[in-house]
Amino acid sequence: MKKQHIISLIITLFCLIAIPISVLSIGFILPPLYNETYYGELPYMFKRLRNGKEGKIIFVGNSALAFGLRSDLIEKETNKEVIDFGLYGAIGTKAMMDLSKVGIKKNDIVILAPEISDQGLSLYYSAENMWMAVDGHYDMLKYVEKTNRQAMVGNFASFVSKKYNAFINNHTINIEGVYAQTSFNDVDGNEVGYMTYDRPYNVMLNGYDSNALITFDDGYLKDDFIRYMNEYARYIHKRGAQLYFGFVPMNNLAVTSSPEEIDAFYNALINKIEFPILGNPHQYLFDFDWFYDNNCHLNSLGTLVYNRQIVEDVKTLLDDSSSTNIEIPEKPVIPIIPYEDGDNSDVDCFNYAETVDGYSITSLSESGKSKSSIIIPSTYHDKPIVSFMSDVFKDNKTISEIIISKNIRGLFDYSFMGCSNLTRIVLQNDNPNKINVGTALLDGAPNVSIYVKKDAFDNFANHYNWGYYRNRIKTF
Repeated sequence: MKKQHIISLIITLFCLIAIPISVLSIGFILPPLYNETYYGELPYMFKRLRNGKEGKIIFVGNSALAFGLRSDLIEKETNKEVIDFGLYGAIGTKAMMDLSKVGIKKNDIVILAPEISDQGLSLYYSAENMWMAVDGHYDMLKYVEKTNRQAMVGNFASFVSKKYNAFINNHTINIEGVYAQTSFNDVDGNEVGYMTYDRPYNVMLNGYDSNALITFDDGYLKDDFIRYMNEYARYIHKRGAQLYFGFVPMNNLAVTSSPEEIDAFYNALINKIEFPILGNPHQYLFDFDWFYDNNCHLNSLGTLVYNRQIVEDVKTLLDDSSSTNIEIPEKPVIPIIPYEDGDNSDVDCFNYAETVDGYSITSLSESGKSKSSIIIPSTYHDKPIVSFMSDVFKDNKTISEIIISKNIRGLFDYSFMGCSNLTRIVLQNDNPNKINVGTALLDGAPNVSIYVKKDAFDNFANHYNWGYYRNRIKTF
């Protein structure tokens, strides 16, 4: 009998004999499942931080830092060790703050740079995502703050179940593209502490993600999070280090606030926190050309723009009058994205409006309103159909299946609101990086599942954006 089958049999028997003990044991003895995913970078970040020297610069935050920071460039400009400790907003800013305490030493400069959003500026904490990030590196668990331990315990059984099902089915997660741990590796496969995966240009529909607009709302500055940040600052001060609030890169096209509203947010922040601010938010609003797949995720050339600004602000802090040698490059050229021919059998079921990139569907035609299964066509008048408006299917009680062609480049939040009989959304595109999605796509459609090709499941289920729907993704 194969070793895997023997282990599987022992585990099964153990479950029948002592479920509570077995669940605990299985979680720790099964091989890691998520090491090769985007989550798998967190243990490397944690190790670098823990082993870092005194007097370093630590950036703490979310994925904007993972996509934006070039620690090698900042180190060269400041002669200080630089640690990027920002990975994934779904884990939570609080979790990153808590874990960061392991490596804060005397004379360190800590820059807390959360994304400007209701979630980024909150005590939000995801036990599900944390389990995925610490998989196989359970020494990190002792740094989980006590108020979040109950959530970790409550989510443990689900985490173990996924690992066990993968184990008995001999399944390992295979990830391709930017949302893999290898995105942080050099050509020899060595982890280097910053993202090396080439992001050549902006891939977002219309140049920005309309599902994640950036608003400088001082209502985000809630008392509980402000209090937690100030406690964090006092902890850092006791360690002989200094905390600053920093800003991440933000796509100008996605910003909904006026300059006056940004100033009001900035002033409210100054009055609430007990530690200084590094720079000014206006300095971190950049043209859409510098971004990649998210309003805070930079493309490769965009990192030079952001890191130049970071270096200049840090040098001001350090009273360093030396010139900054990071040059601003030419903006990347966004190519004409090729489109594919596909099934246009339902082309007469919709009404259209022409856009810069092709056509967008604006509504259902009379014939389309009676269809229970409908195919979003690929082309119209020999141009690609790149999107459909969020109210096309609103309150449609007839529709049960929607097949979405490969040319659709973005899906809007609330696109299926009121579609109570919708059960299947079929994505023909097998690359999640080529179709933007927000976190409210399925709101108002309680019975629907998203279907993708079997060999694309891992990439969708572990994607930065599509991973939000991992429990509702199935295969065809």
